[in-house]
Amino acid sequence: MGNNLKIELEGKYILVSKKILKPEYHDNEKRVFFCEDGFGCSSQTSGNAIFGYYVFDNEKCRIEGYQVERLATEEEIKKAKELKNEINWQDKETDR
Repeated sequence: MGNNLKIELEGKYILVSKKILKPEYHDNEKRVFFCEDGFGCSSQTSGNAIFGYYVFDNEKCRIEGYQVERLATEEEIKKAKELKNEINWQDKETDR
């Protein structure tokens, strides 16, 4: 089973399918997910759990291998990290 891409995903950035996300998370920079571990990271396993985090907000979670749309581009990863920095800046402003 593994994942839709049939490649090793551990340590890679992917885009999570829009099908499982609320509409407010359909922008590509909000769908960038960093794969850390899980049987779904491998193309050769029977499991499909992928553990990692969404780059734009650092939310750690589990997705399934069949929810992987494709590898993220460098531009999408960059935009997700910029959005993360923007969110962190806004949080600091509201703490004052």
